Amino acid sequence: MENVKNEAASGRKGIPGSTLKLIAIITMFIDHVGASLFEFYTYKFMDQNGAEYCRQQMMAKVPWLWHDWMLDASTVNSIDMTLRSIGRIAFPIFCFLLVEGFIHTHDLRKYMIRLIIFAFVSDVPFDLAFFGEVTLRHQNVFFTLFFGVLALASIKKLSELDISHRIFKVPAKIGWLISGVLAGWGACTSMVSIFGIIFGSIFGADDTIQTVITGVIGFATGVIIYLCVSNKWDDEKKKRVSASLLTTLVFFGTAEVLFTDYGGWGVLAVVAIYVFRSNKDKGFAMGCLALTIMSFGEGIAFIDEIPIRMYNGKRGLRMKYFFYAFYPVHLFLLFLCRYYVFGM
Repeated sequence: MENVKNEAASGRKGIPGSTLKLIAIITMFIDHVGASLFEFYTYKFMDQNGAEYCRQQMMAKVPWLWHDWMLDASTVNSIDMTLRSIGRIAFPIFCFLLVEGFIHTHDLRKYMIRLIIFAFVSDVPFDLAFFGEVTLRHQNVFFTLFFGVLALASIKKLSELDISHRIFKVPAKIGWLISGVLAGWGACTSMVSIFGIIFGSIFGADDTIQTVITGVIGFATGVIIYLCVSNKWDDEKKKRVSASLLTTLVFFGTAEVLFTDYGGWGVLAVVAIYVFRSNKDKGFAMGCLALTIMSFGEGIAFIDEIPIRMYNGKRGLRMKYFFYAFYPVHLFLLFLCRYYVFGM
């Protein structure tokens, strides 16, 4: 009996990181089937050519796949929404595993090199799968994860510097401004944009005015939160937190400007999970909260708290390169399947 207790205490029970990774990979694949096949089917093929065209194309190429419910756009959309909702489970787990990898890696440089190499390798398959052409208007999730790791590496480096270092001088004086800009920019890029929607519905404002209103309220909220919370901090903590906020703002902005998948909010989720890493459940919840503020639909990811609570801290199966390879390969295969049937 004592051995069983010791085994549980040592973290041997539960699920390893490889199981979390498989959950994320499977749900990601389901999401991408919806985004690259079902959405193209309704918004490109059916809308532009009609349901009968879709039936003829599929009966000619893959008759075994055709079902009469495919003639009904609302049914196809409902299935797509279900697939996309399941897919919301994937990204927060990848963020969590990214933070775990960052904490435990023996060679951070190699870790970042792998991420950026596969970011470029995956970009063409990503574009073809989701846009049907090579484009720069949106970048794949590897870029987001890469900027997330850069943010963590910078924050970690700041924590190791002596507080007297000159790098802390400027951020310490404008911590409130940094917090306000980060919150304001975040509010403007949120797909929720709740403040703009409310004011727009009341005053009938256009999108630009809604964005300005959202940004101003977001900025004011960030400043107020910073001033209220920092009032309890000593000078050293103010300097370190302000510098970390500035770092987060830089990489948040970089992801937004480059239009990476999940954008700055993906970077913010990674940072939140890392900052609260001493309590993994709380840290993961904060990461999910950041994504939910970005878009209410991402709130489904809170269900991930179940497997995260079961995580035992072990690596599990050695599958370091499986996800790296799976990501571009499955995207390219999905594109080929769609191209074979519909030619785009």
